[in-house]
Amino acid sequence: MKRRVNYNPSMIRFLHIAAAAACAALAACGAGSAPPPPPAVAASIAPGDQLTRLVESYWDEYQRLNPAWLPQGAAVRYDRGEGWDIGAQSIADALAFERRYLAALAAVPRARLSAPAQLTYDIFKRERELAAESFTYPSELLPVNPFRSMPLEFAQTGAGQDQYAILSAKDFENWQSRADGYVRWTAEAIANLRDGLRRGYTLPRPLVAQLLPLLSRLGADTPANLFYQSLRSVPSTAPDADRRRFSDGITAGVRDKILPAYRTLHDFLRDEYLPRARQTVGLSVLPLGDAWYAFLIKRETASHQTAAELHALGLAEVERLHARVQSLLAEAGFAGNAQAFFEATLRNPRAAFDKPEDVTGYYEQLKIDAAGALPTLFEGVPQADFAIRRLDDSLGAAAPALFYRRAPNRNSAAILFVNAPAGAAQPLVPSVAAFLREALPGHHLQIATQTERAELPRFRRFGGDPGFVEGWGVYAQSLGEELGLYRDTESKFAALQAQLRCAAGLVVDTGVNSQGWSAAQALEYLRSQAAIDEAAARAAVDRDIALPGEALACAMGAHAMRALRARAEQALGPRFDIHAFHAALINDGAMPLDILDAKVGLWLNGAH
Repeated sequence: MKRRVNYNPSMIRFLHIAAAAACAALAACGAGSAPPPPPAVAASIAPGDQLTRLVESYWDEYQRLNPAWLPQGAAVRYDRGEGWDIGAQSIADALAFERRYLAALAAVPRARLSAPAQLTYDIFKRERELAAESFTYPSELLPVNPFRSMPLEFAQTGAGQDQYAILSAKDFENWQSRADGYVRWTAEAIANLRDGLRRGYTLPRPLVAQLLPLLSRLGADTPANLFYQSLRSVPSTAPDADRRRFSDGITAGVRDKILPAYRTLHDFLRDEYLPRARQTVGLSVLPLGDAWYAFLIKRETASHQTAAELHALGLAEVERLHARVQSLLAEAGFAGNAQAFFEATLRNPRAAFDKPEDVTGYYEQLKIDAAGALPTLFEGVPQADFAIRRLDDSLGAAAPALFYRRAPNRNSAAILFVNAPAGAAQPLVPSVAAFLREALPGHHLQIATQTERAELPRFRRFGGDPGFVEGWGVYAQSLGEELGLYRDTESKFAALQAQLRCAAGLVVDTGVNSQGWSAAQALEYLRSQAAIDEAAARAAVDRDIALPGEALACAMGAHAMRALRARAEQALGPRFDIHAFHAALINDGAMPLDILDAKVGLWLNGAH
């Protein structure tokens, strides 16, 4: 099942403005004074200018208060570990922050705005409404899981790599500040987890059990611990006194602050939390669980459909894709079923490697091939590049095989992470379909395109929407044949299976979180419907348990984009231009799917 692209530095593959705003303004706790109010709306100022001032003021304040949760690609660095607070006062201040801007937006006369400004108004309003509504549900009481949470986030910034390399005294001070921030966050997380136990908001026991070995590895005081890698980033050209100060400070910070914080969290979860963690796995069993899940449906898909309706839609989509798979196998003259074909490709894959560097080399060549094919379907490509890098083995246990992290600042490239562990028991098999989804023409093309649109408000350039972003990734994956990159039955089969797993995610997520499915039921369904190995099936189900609602985004987003393309092809007939259609989809940036539908409708009216 498709997993979230990183919207902030994590395997999140995560995070859009609406979701990040659920944590927005967290640094206001302890800031000493209330943040300034948004600019007053003056009647003498044109409505368009009023709106511009408002949304840019929001972004300025958001950047100042929340560097830790700032969506990747914004023009500030994630330096000092500020904005990590998850205490009660921080949550209250964050809600007040969103409500202030909603109130100010109400004074802007939407009817007097231009069409592009109305689009900005609608997106901003939706995001602030969702952010404010999110505070109804106490996600801060469930702050850890083995797939996406601060221990993983911090592991990717505390290691002193890339833009976090310690090249100067300022870099060293920021590293120290981040270490102190993580220690504070750990204490708050433990306090919140205890409060959750008291109030009936507890994590499923299997998730806690999975998290323990990860925390154990990250907290182990060994030379191989990734946090000691910060020592390697200190430049050899630095003065001897600075090098000694940085080296001694890093060693002490890792040994005396970071590693003890990981061990403290590990021991708390093992000794106090795990015995009281719940046996159930779905969100619906928690207080407000059904309402919480209905909110997640709305946030992830921009849909007001019920969980039951989405479940039925997922079942139908799985059947549609099954028919396509069977047709493909029949064309190839394969007599067995999909699982048999899948197992045959594992026994004799066309591309398999023993060394991780060979896998990254395969993707480097695929990057060249994909870039050369893009003009077939796209009228322009972004200037921004992305690097391809192997994921540290200590972080790979719960990570996807391939995932994209957008550029953290103007001076850094985006990264496509390859999870190819050294010494793997089985050959490492790269995936063309996963590359198309994560990189070109998927997440990198879409995110870099909107980031380079300097005329867009910053909250649109650097934000996102889960249904749009994840839907675009799966839609992009379906373009492989048109781009000439699915060159054999195996690659076409893998692409269809990826889409099928996304559709099955709609069934599993709703089944687990709304219909009372057990983990075993979800696993059995996924095994029966998708050609998948046991480890991947378990990981997919565990992610749906850990991140309720997230699996809905890719299926609903892809469904919406396919429907829009069919609508445009029917409406325009021979005048349909795929280059213009793709530009109409992505050039204005990610947005809620219902707003996208209205925008494309306006484009179609203009294209007639």
